[in-house]
Amino acid sequence: MTLIQNEKMAFKSLARLLLIALLPIVIILISHLVMTTEVNNGGMSGSFGMDVSGYQLSMADIDKNGHNDLESTHDTWLLNIPDFETSLRPMGTFNLKNHILYPEDASSYIMPGNEVVVWYGNHTILTDGALLWKHNNSPVDFNYITDDELFNNPPRSDLWQNPDYYLTHGNTGDCEDFSVAFASILEAKGIPAKVLGARLVNGQYHWVVEYEFEGHIRYADINRNSVIIFEDSNPNVETEWVTISKESIFCLNS
Repeated sequence: MTLIQNEKMAFKSLARLLLIALLPIVIILISHLVMTTEVNNGGMSGSFGMDVSGYQLSMADIDKNGHNDLESTHDTWLLNIPDFETSLRPMGTFNLKNHILYPEDASSYIMPGNEVVVWYGNHTILTDGALLWKHNNSPVDFNYITDDELFNNPPRSDLWQNPDYYLTHGNTGDCEDFSVAFASILEAKGIPAKVLGARLVNGQYHWVVEYEFEGHIRYADINRNSVIIFEDSNPNVETEWVTISKESIFCLNS
């Protein structure tokens, strides 16, 4: 056998040994890639391969009856939302006083004693700039959508949701729905709050929440899908027209 043939056989033997040594590593890498892909595509149960410890459950993941409709990849989420039964209450007569539309029984929409509101009050923390979930310090989601879009063009394009219904249906609605729900949660926490109807600097009419917290008057204002909390004044408000508390309705600047 020639020297060249010996070298070729030695090279083949070395290559075979390297292949045998690397094969387990290749198998492990392929398996990891497949499992990661399945998790990312929602095709694998459990939390393998992904960190869900800080996941915030959006109330948009709760169906109209309050049921959790998340995939099982979120099973490690620690907060259990009760199966509340809620319904949209019929609207009363509307007032169109002081330039802004609101129901005559608007005060009754601030309901701190309601079981859904109390649950929110017990499971959230109010800070200077947000309402946070206690279990992971992430902001509570509120989602803006017009009444025309949500309720298929109701009369006068206005429909007020009672807070328990709003809070169990994705926290989805327009400015007055957010405002009465947010004010109700604050009141459940022992923080006096009122809903303020105002004309904005852009000429539109809007509802915001006014309350005092840590020595400052604050204004919680939903702006599409984000909530902004202003301190001491709301630069978007031009004229305040109506304030609604859980006890009364008071007209301003008549």
